[in-house]
Amino acid sequence: MKRIVVVMLVLLSITGAVFAAGQQDSGKDMIVIGLSQESLDHPFMITQRDQIIEAAKAYPNVKVIATDGQGSVVKQVAGIEDMLTKGIDILLVQAAKAEGLKQELKKVHDKGIPFMFVGKPIHGTDAITMVSMDNRLIGTEIGKYVVDSLKAKYGSVKGNVVVIEGIPGDETSVNRVGGFHEVIDKYSGIKVVAQQPADYRRPQAVSVMQNVLQANPAGTLDVIFAANGEMALGAVQAVKDAGRLDEVIIIGLDGQQEELDAIAAGEMSATWTYEPCGTQGFELAMKILNGEKVDAEVIPPSRKITKDNVAGQKPAF
Repeated sequence: MKRIVVVMLVLLSITGAVFAAGQQDSGKDMIVIGLSQESLDHPFMITQRDQIIEAAKAYPNVKVIATDGQGSVVKQVAGIEDMLTKGIDILLVQAAKAEGLKQELKKVHDKGIPFMFVGKPIHGTDAITMVSMDNRLIGTEIGKYVVDSLKAKYGSVKGNVVVIEGIPGDETSVNRVGGFHEVIDKYSGIKVVAQQPADYRRPQAVSVMQNVLQANPAGTLDVIFAANGEMALGAVQAVKDAGRLDEVIIIGLDGQQEELDAIAAGEMSATWTYEPCGTQGFELAMKILNGEKVDAEVIPPSRKITKDNVAGQKPAF
């Protein structure tokens, strides 16, 4: 019989370390789950971590150690190394850049520790499973939406498009933008007049969009596609400040509450939801630890939200 253990998690934001405290036994009956995330300065990652912590409360013999990569692959790898030193039974990873992280995950695999991806995966690793929405598919759906929107505006598929990417080299951004291009590149009338990264962050997107607006006079832009919601909201701010909201449609990808509010206010045209995968990821991790077989990929559905259906929609996080 496993002894009851009460676990508290305390996050040290400077070091990114998380310590577990409470009534603990010698630890031999404990299950220790490691969670490595690229950062905790975004509501998606915060929600995902909180979901895992909440799910673990139902299991008195489970302890969660979570780390914050603070936007640095080096720090994310250091957090994983620290967890390996402390001892974990399985590692859950929300990935950013593949470079550097792939090598570390090979070390995890070589040590015989199973790992899986939650929220943002990297393909081509030894991960047992990955639970994440299909970024490339969502990108293609957004591309089709842009094609339809331009055709409705001009009577033919033409127009000038701005693309705001996430972190350079980030597989999620590559797939979202790649799926988008897969559709729009078939139409010679669509011109991508600017494509720049803003690292998934709102302030960077404001700056990027301000520069794009200066380089493209009023009346010359039609569409802005931002590869996540924070960047879409940054684009809204820049376009709104420039007094050009009636000129462009702005599309995001996350489905957070502020995006829904912007759509309802007519400041954004659409978003696709990207749900945090903490709860489902934890459930899969427990199945893996119990020796159960799980699918190699688990792809939750995404919701398209526009002004036509925004009323009553729940935000993704």
